[in-house]
Amino acid sequence: MARYDVSILAAGRDVSNARLQRVMASCVSEGLRVELFSSGNRCDVPEGVKFHIVSKGSRFTRVTNAFLLPWRARGKVLFTPDPEGAIAIWASSLIRKRPWVADVREDYRLLIEDRAWAKGFAKIIAIALAKLALFATSRADVTIVVDEWVRPLVAKKRLVITNAPDVRFLPDVHEPDPTPRALYVGDVRGSRGLWSMLRTLELAPDWQLDVVGTIASQDMAKVLAWKEQSSAASRVHFYGTLKPEDSWKFAAGAWVGLSLLENTPAFQRAWPTKIGEYLACGIPVITTDLPRPREVIISTRAGATVDFDTTELTAGQTAGILNSWAENPDKYREVRARAEAQVDSWRSGASYDLVAKAIERLSKAQR
Repeated sequence: MARYDVSILAAGRDVSNARLQRVMASCVSEGLRVELFSSGNRCDVPEGVKFHIVSKGSRFTRVTNAFLLPWRARGKVLFTPDPEGAIAIWASSLIRKRPWVADVREDYRLLIEDRAWAKGFAKIIAIALAKLALFATSRADVTIVVDEWVRPLVAKKRLVITNAPDVRFLPDVHEPDPTPRALYVGDVRGSRGLWSMLRTLELAPDWQLDVVGTIASQDMAKVLAWKEQSSAASRVHFYGTLKPEDSWKFAAGAWVGLSLLENTPAFQRAWPTKIGEYLACGIPVITTDLPRPREVIISTRAGATVDFDTTELTAGQTAGILNSWAENPDKYREVRARAEAQVDSWRSGASYDLVAKAIERLSKAQR
């Protein structure tokens, strides 16, 4: 007999993952009994959620865990945000019939182009698995996608639930700190603007930078070397992965939010969640000149765009903007006022309760 309404199988995620936290919060608010399988710290688990720690380990360990978890789960409904989890649940559903939900937060196929390790034979295998994951997610009882264009485009029941800012995790709007401070919250890797941000701080000596998120393993050695050698190292603070409410505490008093993504196929179509969250906190944004961020900055004038051709160009333009704001506070206050004018509109778009309602319907059908 099932003990839980939903089992969240997230072997590839840390419990502090922002979208995972939003899903759990919506389920708990709806009164659902929830169990979670993921890596991370118990202290980051929302009250009312039963937590089973899963070792993240290597990619092989992650895949192995994904295929074991459907048989350990005791929920009436299974939910997964992982591509390998979707494959595993779909395979298990051929034997043990249980309704399940796939949460597809990125286009799996395009995402491969964002990974430095995806070369040669490894890339061939990754593409094959991405295609299998897309097939599996389209067979879920409910398939949630983060944007209209994200595959699968056809599924049994397809819900579009964007990563809109969740006000439960955001601080109130604060006055900017006396010392200029930039903020980055998200995945920390080269393609997400890591090297551009670090170089920017070297060119903007009056600024500090808070970086919230786990540094990609392939970039860690280079970051450590940078911290040993760079004159800006004492002004850049790395905090690792934190749960959303702890991550966004750093928005209080920040002068600007950074989103210096590189020009990859996925980012050409994507909407960086952090931009909406920065604006929901009343913080101006500097973003690389990608299509969807550009539209928002042009329409709101709540920040600026910079080119992405090279790291040096991106960093030079970003530092130029930061230095001009530090030297001319009146100019910055004008941009800040336009960002603060956007707060209400960006705090009203979240629809994560639809996740819990979809799970609840499936769970009730199992009684």
